[in-house]
Amino acid sequence: MIRINNKYVWFIIDLICINVAFLLSLLIRFGNEFPRYFYLYRDNILIILFIYLVFSVFLHLYDCFWRYTSLKEIALIGLTLLLTTFFSLLFIYWLREYQFPRTMAFLFFFFCLTFIMGNKLAWRFYFENKVRLKKGENRILLVGAGDAGEVISREIIKRSDLGFLVGFIDDDRNKIGKIIHGKKVLGTTKDIPDIIKEKDINNVIISMPSADGNQIRRIVEQIPRKGVNIKTLPGLYELIDGQVSYNKVRELKIEDILGRMPINLNTEAISGYLRGKTVLVSGAGGSIGSEITRQICYFNPKQIILLDISENNLYSIFNELRNNNPGQVFIPLLLNITNREKLKNTFLKMKPEVVFHAAAHKHVPILEYYPEEAVWNNVIGTRNLVEWSHNYGIESFIMISTDKAINPSSVMGASKRIAEMIVSAYGKNSKTKFAAVRFGNVLDSSGSVIPLFRKQIEQGGPVTVTDKEMKRYFMTITEASQLVIQAGALCNQGDVFVLDMGEPIKIYDLAKEMIKLMGLKPGQDIEIKITGLRPGEKLFEELMTEKEKSIMQSHTSHEKIFVAQVGEVDGEKLAMDIAELERLAWGEDSEGIIKKMQEMLPDYKPNREEEQLREYRW
Repeated sequence: MIRINNKYVWFIIDLICINVAFLLSLLIRFGNEFPRYFYLYRDNILIILFIYLVFSVFLHLYDCFWRYTSLKEIALIGLTLLLTTFFSLLFIYWLREYQFPRTMAFLFFFFCLTFIMGNKLAWRFYFENKVRLKKGENRILLVGAGDAGEVISREIIKRSDLGFLVGFIDDDRNKIGKIIHGKKVLGTTKDIPDIIKEKDINNVIISMPSADGNQIRRIVEQIPRKGVNIKTLPGLYELIDGQVSYNKVRELKIEDILGRMPINLNTEAISGYLRGKTVLVSGAGGSIGSEITRQICYFNPKQIILLDISENNLYSIFNELRNNNPGQVFIPLLLNITNREKLKNTFLKMKPEVVFHAAAHKHVPILEYYPEEAVWNNVIGTRNLVEWSHNYGIESFIMISTDKAINPSSVMGASKRIAEMIVSAYGKNSKTKFAAVRFGNVLDSSGSVIPLFRKQIEQGGPVTVTDKEMKRYFMTITEASQLVIQAGALCNQGDVFVLDMGEPIKIYDLAKEMIKLMGLKPGQDIEIKITGLRPGEKLFEELMTEKEKSIMQSHTSHEKIFVAQVGEVDGEKLAMDIAELERLAWGEDSEGIIKKMQEMLPDYKPNREEEQLREYRW
């Protein structure tokens, strides 16, 4: 392939262009009298070339990488030639006794700009197309010819390793047939199957970060799955920095189809309580905790303490954050929050100012077998963190709660409801701003149905669903984490925030969508098997109790966060009840723990068959 990377070669080419432009200007201006006025060229060309050299060096014109020529480079060429023409005229008027024709000056500038700009664009065109045609194994179709699509197309065109961009798809009929960076808008989403077949497309990128789940689903349904790879830009809720680039293009996920809701963050309020602060995140290696730490990094805290009981999870998130955020300080802390004294020493030595409490045991069936572990981690661990946060003047404390805490049927839900009560009790009489944030299931978190379904589909099925009518609220990890961080700017005296989860989704429908997403047919390629409810499960989850629903909810300044009116908590009685739970946990008295939780929570109605549990207890 031709290589024209040396800036001296480019400079010589452009000097030739200037000479040709001058002679052509003379010829057009004087026609048959050209020989008579040839002295204008002979006497002045060296001056013009010298001035051009001065300004091209001063403006670093030949430091540009011409195969990536863009409007910025074109503007720089124009500025260099404009200055060259202007100062050349000044020198000629000053040194010569004759006047230089103004028409000549205009023609000279025009031809110079055309020739020099033209050779750069010609090189870019040659490089992009000559090299690209050799690397045509990845033939890409971009769905979305808006601003995001334009940015992604530029990167694909520049980088031969990404593949060959065939064209665009857009449902705006005014764009059909239009050209963007030399690539045509070929049709609407309804035309996708025909275009894929006709143009031999094997890669589709959905470049529509503002598209909701229904739009994404309609697009995906038009794409033949055999031999076609589908990728997408993240939704707006994931693009917290607002920057679109090819590096952010990723594989299509189930959350893209179920719903991609943009989150409007009050970044000023968030920065106000996070910027320059020492932030502690418990459960930092888990799905929610790790995403919270990623999001916190955008707000420039002084340092982040990553607390987790799992060595592997802690190692993973510590290395990821350190590699992706050079210059920020991360402290890995291998610690069990039930270790009261070691936790106290952490607060004394590291002096955290903001705490996000995401550490929890959360698997409903497992905790039915081991209620004492739910007490230790979800209740005693929360009490320890809350107490030390209160005693050592932490500014803000935000705990992650769950919809399973409402009218609980499981040990897990009951333990999280008690954790909410701890936060509320301390929040009423503390300088620390306490809050709990209650929301439903998180898509693709560890232990959720998404990884389970994916594994079952990869193994050929069946996909197991406990009940055809079971419904759950779902949020993406990023959406939930952003709203938790936003809630931290709103917390006050033990508030319990409830997130707007939208409409609940049938788990059976979720299973069907996942099977289709992986290019298979539910019921034909992959069987869906109904297994029945497991211990602690119920068909429908709620975000509020009937009592909370009957009281007018207080909306916050954020449209997706509001306050549940949970009522007063007797702090002294709660402390005695928790002490009793701790005694029962020490004795591994499962039935005693269940009875005590029922006493503390009249709405707790256990859904657990003794025969189911006996099989797993020893």
